[in-house]
Amino acid sequence: MSGIAARLRTRRNRIWARSFLTYRYLWPNIESAIRRARGDLHVGKPVVLDVGCGERPYEDLFAGCTYWGLNYGTEHASPHLVGTALALPIRDSAVDLVFATQVIEHLPDPARFLGECARVLRPGGRLVLTGPMYWPLHEEPHDYFRFTKYGFAELLRRTGLDLLELKPDGGNWAMIGQALALNLPGWLRPLVPVTNAICLGLDIIDHRTGSTMNYTLVAGTAGSGAATAGPER
Repeated sequence: MSGIAARLRTRRNRIWARSFLTYRYLWPNIESAIRRARGDLHVGKPVVLDVGCGERPYEDLFAGCTYWGLNYGTEHASPHLVGTALALPIRDSAVDLVFATQVIEHLPDPARFLGECARVLRPGGRLVLTGPMYWPLHEEPHDYFRFTKYGFAELLRRTGLDLLELKPDGGNWAMIGQALALNLPGWLRPLVPVTNAICLGLDIIDHRTGSTMNYTLVAGTAGSGAATAGPER
């Protein structure tokens, strides 16, 4: 396992890492979203489907659940199931919680994927989803989309899912710092922790989120309720 993969699996974030600012917000928001989603489920042992599970770095957050990891292949991945997110190999209404983090931007038809999530979820089920608004091209050529909060809301509406909660993963300054950290040439690499520290501090002081890096959301099957989100400036 590479150093980056190992850090992701154990969720160790270090200020000298180029991706520090992303994970500084993403990981706590994922954990909060999963707690909220699990708290909404009134079943003894929820069935969880982790779509695009990779090496299953978030499996520990689903202790006490029946956990299925699904991936499109087994290279650099440890799935229980192999299949495509656009045609989930799961019967209708078989899952209590679908989890998909940083997957939707790699799918050529995100609406179809969300429709599949709606299909496999039981009534009252929950979807926890993350996806980028800003990030450089990656996993090319399979990198298709970036999303605003309005884009996510519209996609969910079209596929019959209710948006219950949406959080930006960092504000404008965090996004600026993340862009700088990723683009500093090798000879300026020592400036990465300085950039991270300064931009994190600015983001805390001046937390405008119109240019966030990413979004974490919780959605539910139709009739689950209205969205909640913090004010944006």
